[in-house]
Formats: sequence, C-alpha cells, structure tokens
Amino acid sequence: MSAMRKNILTTFIAILLPLIVCPQTYKYIGMEDGLSNRQVYAIEKDRKGYMWFLTPEGIDRYNGKEFKHYKLMDGEQELNSAINLNWLYLDTDGVLWEIGKKGRVFRYESQHDRFQLVYKLPEQTEKEHNTPVSYGYVDEKGQIWLCTRKQIYLYDSRNNHTRHIRNQLDENITCILQTDTAHYFIGTDQGIHYAELKDSILQLNPCDKLDSLNLQVNELYLDKNTRKVFIGTFLKGIFVYDLNRHQLLQLQTELTDITINSIQEFGKNMVLIATDGAGVYRLNTDTYECEPYITADYNRYNAMNGNSITDLYIDDEQRIWMANFPIGITVRDNRYADFHWIKHSIGNRQSLVNNRVNAVIEDRDGDLWFATDNGISLYNDRQEQWTSFLSTFETGGKNKSHSYISLCEVAPGIIWAGGYSSGVYQIDKRNRSVQFFTPASMGNAGIRADKYIRAILKTSDGKIWAGGYYNLKEIDYARRQVRLIGGLSDITALTENDSTHLWVGTVNGLYRLEKQSGKAEYVELPVESHYIYSLYQSDDQELYIGTNNTGLLIYDLEEKQFYHFDKDNSSLISNNIYCILPDGEGGFFLSTESTLTTFNPHSKIFHNWTKEQGLKAEHFNASAGTLRRNGQLVFGSTDGAIEFDKNMVLPDHYTTKMVFSDFKVLYETVYPGDKHSPLTTNIDDIDLLRLKYDQNIFSLQVSSINYDYPSLVLYSWKLEGFYDKWSQPSRDNIISFTNLSPGKYTLRVRAISNENHNTVLEERSLPIIIDKPLWFSWWAWLAYILFTLGAMITALRIYLLRKQKRESNEKIRFFINTAHDIRTPLTLIKAPLEDLANHEQLSESGRNNIHTALRNVHVLLRLTTNLINFERADTYGGKLRVAEYELGAYLEETLNIFREYAKVKRIALTYEKNFDYLNVWIDKDKMDSILKNLLSNALKYTAEEGSVVLEATETAEQWTIEVKDTGIGVPAAEQRKLFRMHFRGSNAVNAKITGSGIGLLLVWKLVRLHKGKLSFNSTEGQGSTVRVSFPKNRKAYRKATFVDTLPNRETELPPVQPEERVEESPTATVSPNRENTEEQPQATSNHEKILVVEDNDELREYLRQTLSDVYTVQTCNNGRQALEVVKDYAPDLIISDIMMPEMRGDELCRTLKKDINTSHIPIILLTALNTERSIIEGLQTGADDYLVKPFNVGILRATIANLLQNRRLLRSKYANLAINDEKPETPCNNCTDDLDWKFITTVTRYVEDNIEKSEFNVDSLCALMNMSRTSFYNKLKALTDQAPADYIRIIRLKRAAKLLREKQYNITEISEMTGFNDVKYFREVFKKYYKVSPSQYAKGGDEPSNEKDIERQQ
Repeated sequence: MSAMRKNILTTFIAILLPLIVCPQTYKYIGMEDGLSNRQVYAIEKDRKGYMWFLTPEGIDRYNGKEFKHYKLMDGEQELNSAINLNWLYLDTDGVLWEIGKKGRVFRYESQHDRFQLVYKLPEQTEKEHNTPVSYGYVDEKGQIWLCTRKQIYLYDSRNNHTRHIRNQLDENITCILQTDTAHYFIGTDQGIHYAELKDSILQLNPCDKLDSLNLQVNELYLDKNTRKVFIGTFLKGIFVYDLNRHQLLQLQTELTDITINSIQEFGKNMVLIATDGAGVYRLNTDTYECEPYITADYNRYNAMNGNSITDLYIDDEQRIWMANFPIGITVRDNRYADFHWIKHSIGNRQSLVNNRVNAVIEDRDGDLWFATDNGISLYNDRQEQWTSFLSTFETGGKNKSHSYISLCEVAPGIIWAGGYSSGVYQIDKRNRSVQFFTPASMGNAGIRADKYIRAILKTSDGKIWAGGYYNLKEIDYARRQVRLIGGLSDITALTENDSTHLWVGTVNGLYRLEKQSGKAEYVELPVESHYIYSLYQSDDQELYIGTNNTGLLIYDLEEKQFYHFDKDNSSLISNNIYCILPDGEGGFFLSTESTLTTFNPHSKIFHNWTKEQGLKAEHFNASAGTLRRNGQLVFGSTDGAIEFDKNMVLPDHYTTKMVFSDFKVLYETVYPGDKHSPLTTNIDDIDLLRLKYDQNIFSLQVSSINYDYPSLVLYSWKLEGFYDKWSQPSRDNIISFTNLSPGKYTLRVRAISNENHNTVLEERSLPIIIDKPLWFSWWAWLAYILFTLGAMITALRIYLLRKQKRESNEKIRFFINTAHDIRTPLTLIKAPLEDLANHEQLSESGRNNIHTALRNVHVLLRLTTNLINFERADTYGGKLRVAEYELGAYLEETLNIFREYAKVKRIALTYEKNFDYLNVWIDKDKMDSILKNLLSNALKYTAEEGSVVLEATETAEQWTIEVKDTGIGVPAAEQRKLFRMHFRGSNAVNAKITGSGIGLLLVWKLVRLHKGKLSFNSTEGQGSTVRVSFPKNRKAYRKATFVDTLPNRETELPPVQPEERVEESPTATVSPNRENTEEQPQATSNHEKILVVEDNDELREYLRQTLSDVYTVQTCNNGRQALEVVKDYAPDLIISDIMMPEMRGDELCRTLKKDINTSHIPIILLTALNTERSIIEGLQTGADDYLVKPFNVGILRATIANLLQNRRLLRSKYANLAINDEKPETPCNNCTDDLDWKFITTVTRYVEDNIEKSEFNVDSLCALMNMSRTSFYNKLKALTDQAPADYIRIIRLKRAAKLLREKQYNITEISEMTGFNDVKYFREVFKKYYKVSPSQYAKGGDEPSNEKDIERQQ
C-alpha cells in the first residue's frame, strides 16, 4: 500500500509540476564538500556551534566552510561501519559521546581535539553476539547506557565506574526517553514499557495501555508543555500517550505504514518527523494535524533531494539539518525570502522551452518572453500559460537555427528575436505568426544582413537599433527603412544616452554614437580588457559598464571620471559582470557567473547572494535580465531563470563565532597537559596565555563557525605592546609571531565582513605574557653585581695563589721528574742485589747487609711511588676506576708488605676486623696510596717497641679503617695545617725524621675522591689515630668507571729472606698445555734471538749481559730504530720500555702487531707506571706481558721462557695442521692472535684449492698471499718451523692419506689428484713421511699408532 501511494505521488508531481516552482531554501553538503561518507547516522551540535556528523568512516566536524575528520581507534584498530559507529550524543555538560553496537564508548576530549576510548564491553559479551548492544543512550546524569538483551551496562562518566543490571524486559531495547531523574520510557523491538531506575535495579511499572502494544518502537519524544509522549514506530505510524490522562491514541495520518526515524521539536506546538522514504512531516502536537513538510522533488535543483531521512537536527536559527541518505546532508533554511526558479520540465509543453535563457523581456501586457537555445517561450502571466515559437517542437517551421540571444518589443504585441542566423524573426503575439526578414526584405538590398545579433534596442524616438557581428543598423519600423552605421562591429550591448546619442558596447570597447550623423566617439576605458557585457545609464547621469574579467566600471558623465570595482578592491566575487538591472529605488542588481550581487551607489557596498545562501545557479548569461513593472526581477542563466521581488532583502546579519585552535610553540602543536605545554586548558577557552622566555616563537589558527556565509569572513589582528596597527583584512587565518621579547601583550583579532571592511562581525582579545628568563629578574641583576665584585676579589686572590703555586709546582715537578728517573737506576740496584742474594754464597753479615740494602731500595721505591701518585691525584683526581674486592684479603695483603719493616723496627703491627667476609668497591691504585701512606707514616713516626694497629669495621651504611700508632703525635697547634702542601710537624723535623710533607695531603684528596670521610686525632707524645670511612653502596660511585678486577700483580716485592731462592732457569715455568713434560725442548738447544729496546744505556746493557748466556741479544735505544732492526734481525721475542724518545714502546707494539710479517713476535713491555689502568692500556696494545720497574730478573727470565715455549707449542700445532682443521678451542696463553691464525688458514686454503696443480709451487703461493718470497719464508718458518716447500708437500701428503683411506682411487690417480706427476716420487716422499708405503697405508697395515708417533718420526 505504501509503495503504491509513493508511486502515485511521484506520477502526480511529474505531470502537474508547476511552471514556476517553490522557494529555494536548500543547501546540499556531500563528499565533494568534505563529508567523509554519504550515509550519515546521526547529527549533533556542540556548545561552541560546531556541527558533528556520524558516518561509517568516523566523525566529521563542520564549521560551515571546512570539515575535520576524526577516526575512532581501539589501539591500532580503526573502527568503521555500522557495527561500530551508531549513536552520537551531547550530554548535559556539553561533552560529545559516540556509542557503537559492539559496546565501545568514545568521549571527545576538546583539550587534545580527539576522541578517546573510555569504555568497552567485556570480551565475553562480544563473543556471545557480534553486535551485543541493541541501543546506546546518555541520560541526564551522565550515565552511558549499553543495552543488551540480558544486561544493561551503566557507565558513569563522572567517576568512570561501571555497573550492570539485569534487563527485566528480556527484549532488545531500541530507544529510551527519560522523563525525570529516575523514570524512563523504554522502547523495544516488541513494545514500550515504563520503568524506574533505583538502587541499581530497573523496576518495571505496569501500564496496561502501553504494555499491550506489540510493535517495534523506533523513536520517543516528550512534549513537556502538553505532557504527551509521541511514539514513532516501525511501519505502524505514530502513537501518542497522554501522561496526564493516561490515554493512548494512534494518530490517523499518512504515516500509518511509514517507518519513523526521528521526532524533533519545531517551534511552539510543532514537531518535525523524519521518515524512511516519505521525507519530513510536520505535526501539530495539539490538533494532531500532520502534513508533508519537506519532500523530494527530483526534477529541479533547488528542492529537497531525498526522502530517506535517518536523523534531523533543528538549530537555534531554525535551520533544519537532515541526514539524507544516500545524498549526505541537506540543510533547509526558512529565514531566506522566497524566490522562483523557472525551469524546463521534460515532456511538458507547459513549461520553459529550454533551460538556457539568453535574453528576457516583459511586453506591454506584462507577459514574459524568454530567448533560449531552443526557440522563444512566452509566458502569459494572467492565464499562467506557456507558448513556444521557433523551437524544435514546432511543426512546419522553416528556421534552421533555434538559438536566440536578443529580444525587443518593437511595437505592441510585435517581438523581434535576434539569433545566430543572418536576420531577425518577428513574432506577432496576437495571431501567433512568425515572420523572417532581412534588410533586403525592406528594400535595402545593398545592406549586408547581420548575424550574432546580440543587442536590439527601441529608443525614445521610436527607432529600432540592432547590432551584431558585422554592423550596427538603424531601422524605421513604421517606414520600413534601414540605415547602416559604418565603422562599428562586434556589438554586445546598446543603451540610450540622451535623445541624440546612443551608447554602444562592443568586444573592443565603448562608443558614444550621435544618432543623426552616425558618428561614433571612442571612450577609453581605464582597464585592461575592453570587452563589454552590459550597459545601463542611471537617472543621475552615471553609466554602469559590466566588463569581461575587469569588474564593474561606473562612468560619471558630468565629471568625465571612471570608478572601478573588482575583486581586489571590493567584495565582488567575480570580475565578470553579465547583466545590470536597477531595483527601482536607486540600487542595482548585478549578475555574475553563479552569484547575484546588490550594489548601493551611495555607500559603494556590494552584497552577494551565493550558493551559501541557497542560490543555485550554474551560470548567468550576458544581458539576460529584466525589471518587471510589478517589481519582480528576472535573470536568465544556463539552467533556467530566477524571479524574485526587488524588495527582497538578503540577510546581512550573519551569526558567526570565532574560534582559536592549533596552537603551536616552536612549530609543534601543543595541548594542555603536554610536557612543557603553556596551556592549562584549550587555547580557545584560555583567559591568559603565559609563555616562558624560550617559548616566544608561537602561532595559532583562527577560524569562524558560520553556516550562512562563511566566505564573507576576513581576519585582521594586531598585537598591542608590539605593533599597534591592524593587519590588512585577508583570508589568511594563521597568526604567528617570532622571537617576541619578554613582556605583556594583548592579541586582538577581528572577523571582518568581506563586503564592508568597516563591519566588524566579531572581535576577540587574548592577553599574552612572556616571562623574563631567570637571569633577567631584579634579584638576578643583584646577583650579577655581587658576583662581579666577588669575581674581581677572587681573580686577585687567584692571581696571588697561582703565583705561589707556580713556585710550588716547579719544586713538585722537579721531585716528580726525579722520581721517574730514580725508578730505572733502582732497577739496576735492585736486580744485582737480588741476584747476589739468590745465587751467591755470602756470610751471615753479607746477607744482612744485602737485605738491609734491599729494604732501603723498597723504601726508595715507595717514596717515588708516592711522588708519582701525588701528581696523578692532581691530574686524574676526578676519575675513579672502581672494581669489587674482598676487603679482608686486600688489607691482609697490604699489611704483609710492611711486616718485615715493622719487624726490623721492633714495632708490633697488628690487624683487627669485626667481619668475616666483606666485598667493597674501590679504585685499587688510589686505595693502595691511601693505605700505604697511612701505614708508612705510622711506622715511620713510631719508636721501637711501639705498636701500630690496623682496624677494619663494618656498619650498615659504610666501612671504616683506623690506623692507630704510639708514635710522636702532632702538636695541637699544628694539627689544622696537617693536610697542607709540604707541611711537616715541628717535632718530626726536630727528631730528624725524613719526609716530603705530601703523603697526608695525597691521602686527603684520594679519600674525598672515594666519597669518603677522614678524621684525625693526635696527642703529642702519645700517638695518633687516622680514621677513614667509605660508603658500602655501589650507587655512591655511579659516576665512576666500573672495571673488572685484575689478577693480583705484585709490583713491590717484600724483602728477600736468606732461605728463599728464585729459580731463574728459562725452563722453570712450563705451559699447562704441554702434555708430555719429558719432551720439552731446552731453551739452550737453540739460541733464540731477543731484541731489547731501552733508552737507558745502563739498563739496556745490564739486560743484554743478563740474558746473553741463554739467548742471542740485540739492542736498540728507541722504537723507531727497533722497527728497522726487526725487519732484518727477525727476533723471537722483544723486550721494550714504554717511555722512550722518537717512538714510545706501546706505539712500537701496536705497529708490530698490526704487521703480518711481525704479528707473531711476542712482546714484553717494561715501565715505571704501575697502576691497573696503565697495565690494561699496555696489554690492549697487543703486548704479551707487562712488567713494572724495578722488576725481578728471575720473573723476567721466567716470562721470556714461557712466551718462547708457547711459541714453540704454537709452531708445532701449525706444522701439523690437518686439511680441515678448525681454530683450536683450547687457548694458548700469549701464543698468538687472530692475524697469525688467519695467515695459516689462508695459506692452507690456497694450497688446498690448488692441490691438483703440479705447477703450483712456493712462488705461486707467495703471489696469492701478496708477499715477497723472503717475507713469506720468514713468516711461515717462524709460525710452523717448516720451509714453504715442505709445508705445501705435507698438505699434499695429508690429502693423499685421506684419499687412500677412502679407497675410491688407485695410487696413480691419487698422486695426480694431489699434484704429484711422478708416481715413483710420490711413493718415496709418502713412505718417508708416514714410514709406510701408500699401498700398505691404504690396507691399514704397519701405520703409525697415532699422530703423536708421526710427529716424533718427523
């Protein structure tokens, strides 16, 4: 029934379509305007004035001009489609909410301009049903209702708590209406119910009349004035329930079988009803009168363009926003005045014959004539009848062209029509006859017939003027005479100047023509284009000239002056002025491409009527317009004609709201809550913008919410306090400032009318404060002054102190340099003494003397170490290199160094502790200096039979060391000077106890560096106690460098006891990798070559003499000389000092280890630097071992023997390298590096790759290795103890042995496959190497038992 009714209605409209149609009040918004999808589910308007549209693609925000699209994200998942995006609400607090059928709830966060997911249903609910939520709702308390069939989830947006209640209905809820704080009407897919929500229970209140309804409810609306609930249903029309009378009524309307989608209030006692398929109906809530209000008319542009309305919204200006599927958004605005759109109706002769209207006139009877591209249309205004002439619909017509571009009533009822043909058609209105004539038909055969006749004018003297492409003619209609006006062509417009003159507009400019003489005066136009579309002369002697692409010209005939208006200097939207018509009251209407514009000559203000105000025109045509006697204006366009009253007033007061957005600091958008953001709330809502001094580069965007005329708005601004002039009004809406100085400013922004720059639509101001940096505040300036004064005083003091320190440093530098120089002579003293003590038979007295000398050598060694450490504390004092040590063992080890000294002085040296085991973090080098200085001082200043106690204690936070002695103490008056440079107590000086006065200063510095504390207590004559404490927690050293604990390396040997003897045999230390100790080759069996590099002549000579009995020794005095000697001498081992002229020892080591020719040579570094850091740096250069001066000669000899023995073991491994050997997994201490291993594997690979080539020899291998024959021989011989030819032959033999074992080839084939061309020679060398013939080896007989035997047989 419904479908039949719709079809009948559509047919009726098509047949009886009015010739002059309804008012145009519609605006269409689609995807071409920025809408994300043509299907819109819901419409809302927020408190700022933005319109929000919910679509399958997300949410669109609209300000009248631009769209901004928001995506809804659940983590990384973008939500779209009808199962995720369904309902859009604005709650009582102005917060926008989106709810989807899958149970996700999004809230719009205006501060960050985004939609945030705040709640989602439990996953189990979603698993039970793909779209578990049948309806989503936001009530007056801010509760979000997520209604499922079994449960209703209530999310409280104010406290983010969620509770769920049982759905007592056990039906799918489809809509909810809240009547008060606790009562609700609930519509379902099976009816409607009245319920109360109390204490988390939804209690149903029985209502017989409502409960008996069995239908699907789509919409509920409460009329608060009448207390009536309007119930919109699915295909059942509308019901009304009166809350006062408790009566239910079904309205008898045309909507009985129509689906209701939305019901909205529309003024007093009126509602609008959006339907699915029947458009919008208007219903009186008192009388229940219901009628179609907005329905589709598909035969014209300016009407409703769809009937499926899913939602509608009525704003404060009574605009009706309709979600019109599948169009998008349609807006109807009832504030604009009515106007008529005259259109052609297809198949209907009672309509305009064609939509392209080129000319319009009104005849003396008040009827309208339209020249179109398909003939002429006459509209009888009194009879409302249409008649067409010269169209393709007329039968019997002889005209070939049907396009006409000019009209003129030359006599009552006689109309001339000019077109593209060579002549004019005359139409007699009374007898409906048509006649074609040319100048020849009037007896003037000599005058050329014109074409493109664009202008026909009847002047006040009754003459007819016709202008076209070729010429201008004057025609006396009564006498049938024609006069040709020469010199004029391409006529576009004609208007009368006075009784004797005529204005002629052409493609090439403007002329003033004297009628009688036919002389034309050219008028120069002050514009670039001289193409004239239209002319009109007003009563006040001003000529209005509409031009092509240069705007409007007004020519003052009295002052002979032009006034020019275009888009650049006025609010004209276009520079093409096609038609100019007076409004009869001193004003004018102008037509452009798709705009009508009014012009007030007195105020010089233009006012535009555009598509934004509902005007829908494709393109207005030149000279196509007329002012009717009844005050109506008619303009022709390419899509029909528009007619409206001349007194129609276009709205000139537009609602606009300025909005600030997109605030950027340093070119980055910032939001409230962001790190370092100056915003406490949204930039649009902030009252004061306070910026830091380094945030003085910022910008913001200004826009306007304007749904009437958004293109009207221009912006102008100024920053008071910086520049007090307003900027030029423009459409540029980005306000930016760069490098503003600290201070107070006020930003003022104006929205200005584009039509009149004196009209301020809105103005906003924003106070801005840029804070001064801290260093510009008043107290900062005070601090600067005080600092300057202090700096001057400090500078003077520093100058004096530096002067003193320079003198002191010269002394210290002398001591330190001397200490460095002393360590090498100490080596020459210590080494011979130890040699005597260990190897010579001495008397008891002699041994005691030797021991006494050695002890004093160690005392000198400690003194020099203190001097060096003192310098290091100054130079490297800020750098800690900490590692973990066990405190008890470390202290015991340190104490043992001094036990012999204490024994000699007969001092009781004891050690006490309150812990069993304690790990601490220390820099061992620096801690050594602390402890050795404290113990050394305690022993030095304690007399015989005294005591020294070292006590270590542990607490929860720290560990402490106390050194107590019974020495001479420090006078009380001098204790404050104890930690000064070179200070020594007067009692120590008087007692003639030697000392430098720098030890305790060094201790004080190193303790502070360890984050420790030092306290000192002393009583003169009784003794002293020094207490140092350090933090236990590793975090205290977080700025230090953490290193691995080095193995203990004794740098200072205790005094040698008579019964101790150091074995100095070079074979005393044997590598643990050696399996059979009986087969160790003796060092003396082959005199290995050693190179000694030392710049001290005596030490160099001493080492040469000491080592010459076992090794062949060559010496050099610097690293540069050593590099040259190594090439020819080819030593088996190098001993080098580090500190040398020309080239240091560590640099020499690094150079040799990087050279393939010398990388295999072991290197021992000798140095006076005994810190762990120095040892690590030395070993990192590639050194094989590191000895500290003064060193023990026995240790040096053992180290040399070890390194040479390891080299012999490595040589054995390389010599017996199998064909497919891998790099050995068992490490060999100090025996090789990757460079040597790569060399051997590369040589082996080259031999294996060329093993079948008998011509492959040593020269070939040298070429592949890119080495000379000599260098290659020396390198391979050093690594394998074999000549290159032997090494190649052994690899061939090993391959042959492998092939023999596989038994796949005979001996001849194997000899060829391994590069032996002569089988006999192959047999000989194979038997010589393996001690069996190839045939026996293949059978497995008489072969050596293992590889060790083969090695011994070699």
